[in-house]
Amino acid sequence: MTVESTQFREVMAKFATGVSVVTFPSEPVHGLTVNALSSLSLEPPLVLICIDHGTNTHELLASGDIDGYCVNVLSRDQRHLGEYFAGMTDLDESPFETERTQTAETGAPVFEDALAYLDCSLQSAYPEGDHTIYVGAVETADVLRPDATPLTFYRGNWGTIHSDE
Repeated sequence: MTVESTQFREVMAKFATGVSVVTFPSEPVHGLTVNALSSLSLEPPLVLICIDHGTNTHELLASGDIDGYCVNVLSRDQRHLGEYFAGMTDLDESPFETERTQTAETGAPVFEDALAYLDCSLQSAYPEGDHTIYVGAVETADVLRPDATPLTFYRGNWGTIHSDE
């Protein structure tokens, strides 16, 4: 028996995730909000992201012209970036024009006010269902704002976590 997509979505909404914007060293510069992110291996350091086949990002990656990406882990005060790159809201100007960015090893933009980032070279791709799993080798990584509170997504809502620290 196969679970219906509405039931699957309802169950997965009960799983709280962090929120990141993945950026690409493309022309023009491109980004996408991603919460399907996971560490895959410590030795060597690998992470994976999952990209919907119906997105411009998937087309960009499938073209073979992109060989890296940067995962920008968002903080609570960067919800506007999460919403913009998820296509939920419009801004007067692109965040690539208004936010402070730098580039790391791959040339993908790093948002300087992100909580942390992982700059990755693309290693492999695995199409599964309506998404493709992209594995990246972490070339550089840093925590930019160690005291920042992470942005989360839970039950269809933006939020955060509270630590006992």
